[in-house]
Amino acid sequence: MKLKTHWADILMAIRKEQGLSRPQLSMMSGIGTSTIENYERRKIAEPSIYKVECLLESMGYELDAIKDSDS
Repeated sequence: MKLKTHWADILMAIRKEQGLSRPQLSMMSGIGTSTIENYERRKIAEPSIYKVECLLESMGYELDAIKDSDS
C-alpha cells in the first residue's frame, strides 16, 4: 500500500528545499505569512486553490506538484 503525502507537507518541503522562510515566501507570493503557517500546520482544511497555486508558482512549481496528494 502506498501512503500519500498530505499537500501541506509537500508545500512545506518545497519551501524548505528552496531555503525560504515563511516571511520570504510571503513576500514572493503575496500570501500572508500567517496563511502559509496555517496551511503548513493543516489548520485550514480547504485551502484556496488560487493561493496554493500562487505559493507553488512563486517557488517555481506548478499545481501538479501536489495533485496526487491527500486533501
